[in-house]
Amino acid sequence: MRWFSKNSISLLLFLFLISANALPQGIKGTVTDEKGDPVPYTTIFLKKTTTGTTTNETGYYQISLEPGKYKVVFRALGFGRKEFDIEVKKGFTEKNVVLKKQVVRLREVRVYSGGEDPAYPIMRKAISMAPYYLRQTGHYESEVYLKGTLVMKKIPRLIANKFEVNGKKIKAGKTYTVESYNKITFDAPDKYKQVVVSVHSTFPGTDDGSPMGYITNSFYNPTIDITISPLAPNAFSHYRFRYLGYINYEDEIVNIIEVIPKRKSQQLFSGKIYIVDNLWNLYSVDVVNEAFFGTYHIKQVYAPVEEHVWLPVNHFIDIDASVFGVKAEFRYTGSVKYKNISLNKDLPIPGSLIKQYALQKEKADTSTIEVPAKKETKSQKKMNELLKKKELSNRDMIKLTRLIEKESRPKDESGSLEVKLSYDFSIKKDSIKRDTSFWNEIRPIPLTNDELKSFKVKDSLIIAKKTEATDTTGTKKRRSKFGKFMNAFLWGERFYACDSACTLHYDGLIGWKQPDFNAVDGWSYKQSGSLLYSIDSVKNIGINPHIRYSFNRQKLYWGALTGFRYAGMSRGYLRMDFGQEVKDFNRHYGIDRTLNALSSLLFKESYLKLYGDNYISVSNGIDIANGLRLEAGLGYHNFKRLGNVTKFSIFRGDEEYGPNTPENPGITDANLNDQKEFVAGALLSYTPRYKYRIWKGRKIMVGSRYPTFTFYYERGIRSVFNSVSDYEVITASIDQKKEWGVFSSFSWKVKGGYFTKNDQMHFSEFYHFNTSQIPVMLKNWNNVFVLLDDYRHSTNDKFLEAHVQYTTPYLLLKYLPFLSNRLWLENLYGNYLTQPLFKNYTEIGYGVTQIFFMGSVSVFVGFENGSYSRWGFRAAIQFE
Repeated sequence: MRWFSKNSISLLLFLFLISANALPQGIKGTVTDEKGDPVPYTTIFLKKTTTGTTTNETGYYQISLEPGKYKVVFRALGFGRKEFDIEVKKGFTEKNVVLKKQVVRLREVRVYSGGEDPAYPIMRKAISMAPYYLRQTGHYESEVYLKGTLVMKKIPRLIANKFEVNGKKIKAGKTYTVESYNKITFDAPDKYKQVVVSVHSTFPGTDDGSPMGYITNSFYNPTIDITISPLAPNAFSHYRFRYLGYINYEDEIVNIIEVIPKRKSQQLFSGKIYIVDNLWNLYSVDVVNEAFFGTYHIKQVYAPVEEHVWLPVNHFIDIDASVFGVKAEFRYTGSVKYKNISLNKDLPIPGSLIKQYALQKEKADTSTIEVPAKKETKSQKKMNELLKKKELSNRDMIKLTRLIEKESRPKDESGSLEVKLSYDFSIKKDSIKRDTSFWNEIRPIPLTNDELKSFKVKDSLIIAKKTEATDTTGTKKRRSKFGKFMNAFLWGERFYACDSACTLHYDGLIGWKQPDFNAVDGWSYKQSGSLLYSIDSVKNIGINPHIRYSFNRQKLYWGALTGFRYAGMSRGYLRMDFGQEVKDFNRHYGIDRTLNALSSLLFKESYLKLYGDNYISVSNGIDIANGLRLEAGLGYHNFKRLGNVTKFSIFRGDEEYGPNTPENPGITDANLNDQKEFVAGALLSYTPRYKYRIWKGRKIMVGSRYPTFTFYYERGIRSVFNSVSDYEVITASIDQKKEWGVFSSFSWKVKGGYFTKNDQMHFSEFYHFNTSQIPVMLKNWNNVFVLLDDYRHSTNDKFLEAHVQYTTPYLLLKYLPFLSNRLWLENLYGNYLTQPLFKNYTEIGYGVTQIFFMGSVSVFVGFENGSYSRWGFRAAIQFE
């Protein structure tokens, strides 16, 4: 029997030749030191291209390349660089490289007055040039490969049971891996477009891996998340610098600077930065941060991806974490390939760089940089005069930094207040469906054996799941549905319908906000939820109903807040609120009901004073112009005076609670008794140059450099629907908050009001101040009179109040060695109040916030007419 014909053999031969030519080719190999140990994270860069990669943790690398000749550079921190001419033919060319320890040279340096280290003149130039290099690039496109590896060293069983990977509990000693392939486009000044092409993951959680914050963070920025860059304008306040020597990069000298934090702090780095001499740009970064969760080690390797344009081509992050009994090692490696790079045409090149580029042209005769024909501005002239100096003083450095920052700042000639989104993020629909061959083709950093094993385990589990799903009868699915239903019923859940146009949220049967206790209602239980229907991207209708039953009063209370959002660009919003409830007399600020319940049950102290209210109100708000907003409304209330119905308490159960009557020298029974009220009010606010974003046809306000002015008018109208109210009040306020640096801010507010008429009004309509009689709070102290009793100083006469707050990471305590490594913020507070029955009260305080991210402590002192009157200690917990 003939198995093959002549034509069949020819066809097979043809297919073989095609497949042979289609086989991938490139270079591969290992990088080791002189002892034969692998050198992980070695940067492999192809000169005159934007292509490169890095070795993995075992020192192995592999690059797919078209056939041709290449100049390949091998660089690793702490080792000398090597350059080879390599020709790529069919298949992979193996090139094993041995790197020698880096030879650090010391050149003759000038001894500066006061014994200043030679690093400081270098750092002054580098800090001054940071704003320029931050905005030097006008456009680029890049392909970004990111690989993350999690090695779980220790995890408590209770925590492990909460997380699963492909249906399996997380276990100590296992390796979990995620890799993603992304395309990122950048346009100056800060526009990024990211597309996640593919994600391959065995990580706990989702498959959506976004490298945006990781890749776009730059040490040229003054801050990186919560940390302070060694190139920040205020770096000398936080760091000391030491000159370690230099290395050669082709014809350039690269200075090695040791970065030493002046104090132990989670906001500071230690390590080394490498700066190219005369260009003053980064060559590489190798720094460590001691965070609350462990050690955070970051490396960045820069390369001249385009003529005179140095950008990071490799990123490395090592995290050795230990928190809440969990110990893990997390490694993140990123490789970036650039193309279509162009300079920022709106950014003038500093004169000193033009001179340096000219020198490079003389040596290499390849430069295309030319002196701009534009006439120098005054700022550019001053900037270049400073850059010509061989030595800069600290004052020169600050001045130069500001000048370069001014020149490099994006210029908005249109005067538009719209702030457009700085990034566009999207994920391809098939991003998690790529097969092994796809990853083998595009992966620039080879996987280790543990990482390969991690993916093989995932694939086998997926197959096992499919088999199990085929063999089961559906019992497991029914159990799963019942479990989900019970979980939603007990703890609350969000449901979607009508193609997600309708959102229903149920708060659950169990929760710390459902039960309540106070002397007026006794025990009560509340159920609530919300329903939101989106008509389109701009218009939506929502309702937030609740019901509450008071067991001791044996009464059902209820209420609903409904709203219609319209006119997205004018932020139009129509609201109606109605119901029958028990409310705090201080409706705007009030006393936290949970804290009052604990105080009542444990200490027999009920701070909360309540009244009954059958109510309905309608209001509408809309922007008349950008930054100018008008809100107006009408309301009808039937107020009821209430008394205590219980004396229950865990301790001292036989004693009576204090009466449900607010202590205030300015009120009478006429302000507390049953009465009906019809009220009308209007608010006008204006913020100059109020910036905004547009999202799906809606305007979202962002902020302004100017303060906000607010005017409010309210009138209680007699005889309308049997109303007995007869009062009129006018208030005005101005407030502003300025933020700068890392967590530093200054806010202030001044507000005054005058009741032109107060013939008859309910106590709830008095002007109530933001006070805090309970020693523990669930809110911050911004604009709060911390030491004043609740209700006592509420007024229906004229008043004036003022508040200031200064927040900074370092003020007093954070300079102490054993506290410097905390992420706490220190705050200074100042408050002032005067009204006819309580004149010239001043309150100053000092507080520490962000203790474990949500705790705060403070101490305040109060003065009346300049004389000491009181002091107090307060603690707060903020869950949001």
